[in-house]
Amino acid sequence: MTKTNRSTARFSKVLPLALVLICPLPTALAADSVAGQFTEWAGDSTVSRSMTLRDLGFTQPVVLSGQESQREIYLPVPAGVETREAQLQLDARYVRGHTGRTSSLLSVDGDPVSARSITDAQGDASQLIGIDGFARPSGFVRFGVGWWSVVSDYQCADQSAPANVLRLSPDTRFSYRFDGRQIDTVAKAWGALPARVRLLVDGRALGVESYDAAWRVGTALENGGKRVDVVGLPAVGGTVDLRGLVIPASLAGIPAYAALADGSATHRIGSLAEVGALLSLADGPLAPDVAVTSDPLRAAVRAALDALATEVAAASPDAAAAFTQWRRADMAGLETAPGTASVQVAMVGGRPTLLVAVGAGAKVAGLLTEQWRAYALGRSLQVEQALPPQADKDVVLLSRLGAMAGTQDIVTRGDRIATFDLGALSSEGRLPSEVVLDVSAAPNPAGQGAVASIFFNDYLLGAKVLANDGKPQRLVATVPSYALAARNHVKISFLRQPARPYCHDPATGYPVSVLPSSHLRLADRSMAPDFVGAAAQLAGKHDVFVPATWLQDAPASLAKVIHIASAAGASPTHAVLKVSDAKASIAPTGAYLSFALAPQDVASSGAVRDGHLVIAGTGKQVLLDVAGLDQSALVEVVGSGDRTGVIYRELGAHAPQIGEPFRLIRGNIALLDGRGVVQDFDGQDPTGANVAKQGNPEPVWQQHMVWLLVLVGVVVFMLLAARVAQVRRRRKSASTGH
Repeated sequence: MTKTNRSTARFSKVLPLALVLICPLPTALAADSVAGQFTEWAGDSTVSRSMTLRDLGFTQPVVLSGQESQREIYLPVPAGVETREAQLQLDARYVRGHTGRTSSLLSVDGDPVSARSITDAQGDASQLIGIDGFARPSGFVRFGVGWWSVVSDYQCADQSAPANVLRLSPDTRFSYRFDGRQIDTVAKAWGALPARVRLLVDGRALGVESYDAAWRVGTALENGGKRVDVVGLPAVGGTVDLRGLVIPASLAGIPAYAALADGSATHRIGSLAEVGALLSLADGPLAPDVAVTSDPLRAAVRAALDALATEVAAASPDAAAAFTQWRRADMAGLETAPGTASVQVAMVGGRPTLLVAVGAGAKVAGLLTEQWRAYALGRSLQVEQALPPQADKDVVLLSRLGAMAGTQDIVTRGDRIATFDLGALSSEGRLPSEVVLDVSAAPNPAGQGAVASIFFNDYLLGAKVLANDGKPQRLVATVPSYALAARNHVKISFLRQPARPYCHDPATGYPVSVLPSSHLRLADRSMAPDFVGAAAQLAGKHDVFVPATWLQDAPASLAKVIHIASAAGASPTHAVLKVSDAKASIAPTGAYLSFALAPQDVASSGAVRDGHLVIAGTGKQVLLDVAGLDQSALVEVVGSGDRTGVIYRELGAHAPQIGEPFRLIRGNIALLDGRGVVQDFDGQDPTGANVAKQGNPEPVWQQHMVWLLVLVGVVVFMLLAARVAQVRRRRKSASTGH
């Protein structure tokens, strides 16, 4: 279909959308019998997805203001898969403090779909936007929003309009449906994952192999921007949360489904058949997006479905065949052994699910990194190796870290951004020392060049007015130690001053290019015993220590391990899991990440002693001693060099229930609660004196200018004194000879 036809299709979908606000999206008709219900499930592979901008990482409103402001938001969809009933419920408001003309424009993939002229002082700009279902190879729908204000028609009047603002709420919701059977590769399955991923394991108590695979895959998912909920297959007597669960009326005569429809929020499992019934519900609490397939999981699923089959046959004998057909179509992936596959895509409960073999956690975690996941073009893959490429000759191209290289037309401002973990650069402890930017930019009609600015984790490292001849040029910016973090953002920002012969002539963009040779330069830098130094060490081979008791409550403890491993920048591919007695001291031989376990006589500046949080500064001076903390935890860096360790300890009777991914960035101590990091602290440099000294941007010779001047003065004085002495000797010699 041509682009013109696609644009026409979008417009035709936008016009009648007012009706959609009244009528909800159509759902499948309820079956009128048990056999009909299982037949419908066996033939229905429709998957629904719904997410807000908040789920996609926009925790704050998106604000557009002034004379001209434009933003693009990338909404994820399965790559190369057609969607149905895709729509964006835009939740927006505007305020208009300046008179004149104000308008907004909404677009999808660059094609305009809605325009509006704003005349009121304030109001609701919410709108439902229909989005066509064409397959998108990129895996994203590009939603654009533009905001323009013309305050005055007088030539050269101030048009800045700072009080004309459009605000997009993080509650803006994107939803769509797709056919799950079109997800035929692991790469597509990754793109089809929801923002919050349900990771299924075989129970509350896990073996070491299952636990090892689960934390690695969960960390890879969280590093990829997903939120992970670990769910253990419940046993009889266990409890499940049934809030929002809907049981089809056609199944009310089957005891297992009837028990689940009791209306209680928390339900105690009364039989194996109830576990089977929960597995059959595509929107139930056990419906997995990713599962670690082990022999215990397969055996438990098989037993639960056998028990459910018995109840179905007893309640409706004619439904036995339909149940068997559904079981073969939707549950075979969880019941049968994977053979030689490390990871595969299977339909489970009518939705595509990634199944990870229990012994392949490290390899699959490597495959799911941004470097390799696009290569996973198969339904069933045997992964022999998947490691990040290491830097050669201390150079890493920026284009390897994100969509940096390329050309864009700049009217006033344009940005290029790359995000990377320290571990993605080098596992040998080398850190970024310089950002080297190769760019070229066309001048505007007035002959003015663009301004290129280099930011590293929001620190401006350097800026330059580019030459107006359009020829390539190189900018080099040094990366100071204080700018480094476990996860880093490099941003190249281009600014132009619009030059127009007449003030109201339309602004025109002129191209700038970031050339493919732009790169980061790495160097062996002295690593402080802080979270940045720890991230560099944990990117390579390291140990992960967990108490043996944590394996008995795996869903709860795995959530902690996944959150902290991702926050600390620990590589899930290079780690070795070690399970230790909860009361024993550990004996690491290199870098390590430890949970509630510590080496004997470890030197630390923060500790939990008899229920007290004690933080010491330099010289072992106690800076803080407080008791009574609860629902909190302490993460601390101990040791240095290749013996650097990160230790997680809980404070109080209850552990924090961390809801959002976070990062450990600064210092060597971090206090956590349910929101993530409450406050970090550097016990090695409490006052920041070292940062002030190391971050001095002046050259070494300039830093010591005073002493240089003193030295020069001393040398000059000595030379003058020697000259005076020489003159006196000559005069004395001359008078004696005379």
